Amino acid sequence: MDFEATFNIKTFEGRGLSYFSVLKSLPCLDITSTPLNGDSRLDMRIADFGPMVLLRRFNHGPAIEDARVGSNALAIQLPLARKEVVAQFQELPGGGGHSPFQMAGAKIQWVIPQGMPLLHMHVDQRLLKQVIGGDAMKDYQELCNAHSRKAYEPMALMQAAGALERAITMAFEYEKNGSVLDKNMVNSLLADIFMPLIGSDLIEVKPSTRQKILSRSLDYIRDNFKQPIRLADLAKASSTSVRNLQIVFKQELDVSPNKYLQQFRLHRFREHLMVSSSVTEAAYSCGFKHLGRLTEQYARVFNRNPSADLMVKQGIDMELGDFFE
Repeated sequence: MDFEATFNIKTFEGRGLSYFSVLKSLPCLDITSTPLNGDSRLDMRIADFGPMVLLRRFNHGPAIEDARVGSNALAIQLPLARKEVVAQFQELPGGGGHSPFQMAGAKIQWVIPQGMPLLHMHVDQRLLKQVIGGDAMKDYQELCNAHSRKAYEPMALMQAAGALERAITMAFEYEKNGSVLDKNMVNSLLADIFMPLIGSDLIEVKPSTRQKILSRSLDYIRDNFKQPIRLADLAKASSTSVRNLQIVFKQELDVSPNKYLQQFRLHRFREHLMVSSSVTEAAYSCGFKHLGRLTEQYARVFNRNPSADLMVKQGIDMELGDFFE
């Protein structure tokens, strides 16, 4: 695929944004988000280069994000280039859908902590292959296959994160000045971000049983939330005991399995309300049967009744990420 010789840059910045509204406004982020405690807000800076979208985010509350990467996109997640943030980042679940490095078409399941600044990048794999070459793309695949975030060299993460942050800052400066970036400059930015990663050695780390249990249970909830789910069902699907399942959720997410299930259902219910003609229709679509109890739960989380969100367009008109539609 031939890319343009110059890249027009678009940016967006906001603080205290509605989590739901932001994520529904970016075509490059096909995400189902589940804040772990009530609703959530976030601060975000976004730089859109067309076939490369960069984000810097700060969550005011923890969340789980399920997403599918586009058919020609790669997705990466990095900490800020600070030692203490890198150390926190490497303690997050890794491997499989939890990996911070994802291939095209992959299913992501990222744990987003409260108060940890994170960087994201979505890039067209055809552009990246032109920049770093086919052999380096194979090295990127190895990053994706690592079983733990502790497998990555901290210095490589810091170097890549520093380059990504510089690219975001440059984008804001160029847009402010009405300038465009030529293809060589964009290629240089991509190389600065990816080369430290693919040139680093992976540390051998065994898969975490705890994270396998978490991943299986989150998958089961996502696929079966419309049906009644008992703790025993969830434990069986996760190949563990009920007691151990509760321990895993507490250690990894700091919530109980039942609390997460309730949050997941409420946020899916909210999404259905936006496209439903009645509260009852949306409730049954998400497996809720007791509307009175549901209304009380919804009001506690979102500070309004479900009827207030019927057929309401939730989104921010950013006009970003259109390349990935």
